[in-house]
Amino acid sequence: MPKEYIMTAQGKRELEERLERIKNVEMPAVVEEIATARAQGDLSENAEYVLAREHQAKLQGEMDAIMEKLVGAKVIDEKSINDDVVSIGCAVEVIEADVAEGLAAVEKCGLTRADVIAGFLTRMSVSDMKSGSFGFAILGELNNEDYATAAGELMASKRYKKEELLDKGFTEAELSVKVKGRNKIDKSKCEGLKVYTIVGSHESDVLKGRISNESRVGSALLNKAENDVVMVGDLLFKIVDIFVDKKAVKK
Repeated sequence: MPKEYIMTAQGKRELEERLERIKNVEMPAVVEEIATARAQGDLSENAEYVLAREHQAKLQGEMDAIMEKLVGAKVIDEKSINDDVVSIGCAVEVIEADVAEGLAAVEKCGLTRADVIAGFLTRMSVSDMKSGSFGFAILGELNNEDYATAAGELMASKRYKKEELLDKGFTEAELSVKVKGRNKIDKSKCEGLKVYTIVGSHESDVLKGRISNESRVGSALLNKAENDVVMVGDLLFKIVDIFVDKKAVKK
């Protein structure tokens, strides 16, 4: 059974275009180079011939790899992308902050003390954080109340849509009192805002903001919702917005 390769429509199109170029342009050119070099006579000391054959082998390897991916391609259906949570094909706007620089620097990016603790709690226990064993400057700035508040919020972080809560028997009046509205972020006051598009591993391009679903940041963001906080190494990411990148999934 062929390996499955998840990709956007654009990613598949790029593979097909690259395959056509190799077949119709680059491979015929290298075959001609080989024929020209062979006509020179003694092949044992013919550098042009050796280089041309190596180039041919490289192109053949690339062709084989592309054809394998196309055979196992699972193209994302734009209509099936759920932008309630981060998924492949989504673009994610995040506040990115370096927690090692301390809480004051992080708060300038629009993150709160609770955000910081929540980020740590996603990968370590409260006792680990309070011990300071990870040596982050930010740990010394947090007090017991910060830990208790953030830990409590994290424990109660299961989210329901309003319609689901109404189906469970809650009234509009009860929801207005018990359900906290999500804080809206004033983007004009935020520093460190970045947008990443989550794509299949073979079509990632960090310089263009396209990160693989298998990368550390990409995998950490997957299935997270707006306002969630995740931590990767010394970096903290708060999700500001999730939307479908039309260019990435355009058919």
